[in-house]
Amino acid sequence: MRLSRPAPRYRALHRDRCLHASLDQLLPPDHDARAVWHLAQQLDFSAYHARVKAVEGRPGKPPFRPDVLFALWLFACLRGVGSSRELHRRCREDLPFQWLCGGDPPDYHTLADFYSDHAERLRDLFVSHVAALRSQGLVDLKRVTLDGTKVPGDASAASFHREPTLQRHLAEAQAHVDAWQKERACSQGLTARQQAARRRAARERDERLRRAVEAVHAVQRQRAAIANRKGAPPPEEARASEADADVRRMKFPDGGFALAYNVHTVLELSNELVVTTAVTNQQSDNGLLRPLMEQVEREQGSKPQEVLADSGFIDAQDIDHLEGAGVCVVMPPKNEKKEKKAGLDPYARKRRDKPRVAAWRARMGTPPAQAAYRQRCGPAERVHAWMEQRRWRRFRLRGLVKAGIEALWQALAHNAGRLLRLARAVRAVSEVAGAPAVRAQMS
Repeated sequence: MRLSRPAPRYRALHRDRCLHASLDQLLPPDHDARAVWHLAQQLDFSAYHARVKAVEGRPGKPPFRPDVLFALWLFACLRGVGSSRELHRRCREDLPFQWLCGGDPPDYHTLADFYSDHAERLRDLFVSHVAALRSQGLVDLKRVTLDGTKVPGDASAASFHREPTLQRHLAEAQAHVDAWQKERACSQGLTARQQAARRRAARERDERLRRAVEAVHAVQRQRAAIANRKGAPPPEEARASEADADVRRMKFPDGGFALAYNVHTVLELSNELVVTTAVTNQQSDNGLLRPLMEQVEREQGSKPQEVLADSGFIDAQDIDHLEGAGVCVVMPPKNEKKEKKAGLDPYARKRRDKPRVAAWRARMGTPPAQAAYRQRCGPAERVHAWMEQRRWRRFRLRGLVKAGIEALWQALAHNAGRLLRLARAVRAVSEVAGAPAVRAQMS
C-alpha cells in the first residue's frame, strides 16, 4: 500500500507584526539622501519665506518647507527622476524620499510649481552654493573650461510653421477664446472646473501663437540684417514653433536636426564642479565666450585666470577683450587642421588680427599651450555625459527662462554627485590608511 506524502510546510507570514522603527532608524547613516539634506541645510532659503502667507498667530494651512522641496528635487535629479508625478509616487513608496519629506509627501502640483518657478531664487541658491564651495577650497577659478551641448526642447517638428500658418492658427485660437468668453462654447455635461480649464487652455494657446508670430518676425529681421551685411540674397521665410516660441531648429552631431536649446556649462578643473551654466537659443557657440566669462565674474566677484574652450567659441573681439582683462584664452585657431593639411601655418598672424589676438594665435602654437588644451576634452565632455546618464535627454519645460531653470537643477545635481564621489574617495583613502593601525592595535 502506497503511503500519501505529507503536505508541504512553509514559513508563515506575519504582516501584523510591529517593527517599531522610525524613518531615521530605517535609513542607513551613510545614505546619499542624508548628504543631500545636509547640502540643503547649508543654503539660505530666506527669499522663499516672503511668499508664505501662513504665519504664526494667524489661520491658514502651513505650506511645505522650501528646503524640503529643494532636497527632494535635488535627490530626484540625482536618481534620474524628472516627473513631479513620479516624484510624488517615490515620496509615498521609497524610503529615501520618505525620509526627506518626513513621511508627509507633497502633491505633484506643489512639486511641479517649486521645480518650474523661482528662477531668480534658484539662481541665487546656485551662486551661493558655488561661493560656499570656493570658500572651502573645492572650487578653483584659476583654470576653467566651457562646452556647449544641444538639448531637444518640448516641441515637435509638426509645430514648426511659417508666419501664414501661424496667423491662420492664431485667428482660429482667437475665435475659440471669443466663443468661450461669450459662453457659447460651453458644452453640456461639463463642470464649472472643466469649463474653466478649457477656457484657460484656449487662452494659453492664443498666447503661445502670439509669441510664435513675434519670434518669426524677430528671426526674419535678424536674417535680413545678416544678408544685407554680407550682400547675400534675401533669406527664406523664418519659422517658429507654436508650442515653444523660444526653441530653434539646430543641427546635432549625428547630422540630424531638431528643435532644441544650446546649453553651456562652465566647469572648474580641480574637482570638475560646475561654476555656472546658461541656456541660449543660438545655434552656434560663436560669440558666447565673453558673456559666459562675464557671467562668472558677475556671480562670483572674480574672473577666471585661464579658460579652455574649443574653436567653436572663436570670436576675435571676445579674445581681444578677455586677453586685455587678464584672462588667458586657451583655444585652437579655427580651421587649424585644414591649414596644416594645406601647408599653411595656422599660428601665424592674420591680416586683421589685433596685437592681443596675434599673441594668442602665436601662443597656441607652443607645446605648453597645446598641452594645457588637451586637459579640456575629458572634463568638458563628461559633465554633459553625466547629465544624460541621469536621464536628462530633453527639456520638460517650455520657454528660455524655464529651460534655464532646468539647466540649473542639472548643474546642482552634477555638483552634488561630484561631492558625493569625492566624499566616498576620501573615506576609502582614510579607511585604507587606517587599516594597518587598526590591525596593529588588534594584534
